Amino acid sequence: MGIIIHVDGGSRGNPGPAGAGVSIRSDTGELVHEGAYFLNTQTNNGAEYLALIRALQRVEQRRTDRVDIFSDSELLVRQITGEYRVKSPKLAKLFEQVQFLLLKTPKWSIRHIRREENCRADELANLAMDRGRDVIVYDDDPAASGETPPASPDSEEASDNEPNLAGHLASTDMKPPIVGDSEFVRSARVTLVRAPKSGGCPVGACAQDSFSVERSLPEGLCLHAAHALLPTILAILNTAPGEFDAVPTMTVRCMRPECAATFQVSPIRGVNGESGVPT
Repeated sequence: MGIIIHVDGGSRGNPGPAGAGVSIRSDTGELVHEGAYFLNTQTNNGAEYLALIRALQRVEQRRTDRVDIFSDSELLVRQITGEYRVKSPKLAKLFEQVQFLLLKTPKWSIRHIRREENCRADELANLAMDRGRDVIVYDDDPAASGETPPASPDSEEASDNEPNLAGHLASTDMKPPIVGDSEFVRSARVTLVRAPKSGGCPVGACAQDSFSVERSLPEGLCLHAAHALLPTILAILNTAPGEFDAVPTMTVRCMRPECAATFQVSPIRGVNGESGVPT
């Protein structure tokens, strides 16, 4: 079964009181979830990211073959697809959370749409800002229905992106990978599938067409490519052992517009330090 997600986020003041709207349906049209989430004080862009995180959290436990995401935020879409760099440190944290959640999705797409095509998500975001609390309008899981108590916009902790989310996010922070366990050693395979444009790479060209990453990146990789690859590599290296084999191959594009080099990143399970994939 496929899932279709519409998300929107906004703030009144930028930054100011913010809300996220999430509308989720199956690909056959059945309503799965509609939620309005109050985010305390956020920027517009932060609210857009948090809306997407809320949506991906909701579908994480469902058995789905594909997730199609629609947003009227061009910045969000272009950053997720690698066309734009993530310059803001706060957005970079949220970008990493999105990458981690997308790693658990077998197939996904994200597309920019016009605001008038995203009306329901916009209504839900405004509902959250009007009410000053989360409102679950509908959920096909009865345990997820109902409203949460009002959030305090004066809370310093609540205004900082991650603490305002459900506890799941606290467990997905980018921590140093666990590499000392002799029974399970994580590494990631990076493969260059599209070379940089002529003259587009500041170091001339990628030194290697394929390499594995366990603790460090190889020499000869430009900063732009490293910046694009690191969130996905870190998410793979921090995946729990029980979920590691299910991590799909991810496509990552260099964030330097003149370059447009494209990589595929996939997990390698190592036993007693030996790679499960030939080098």
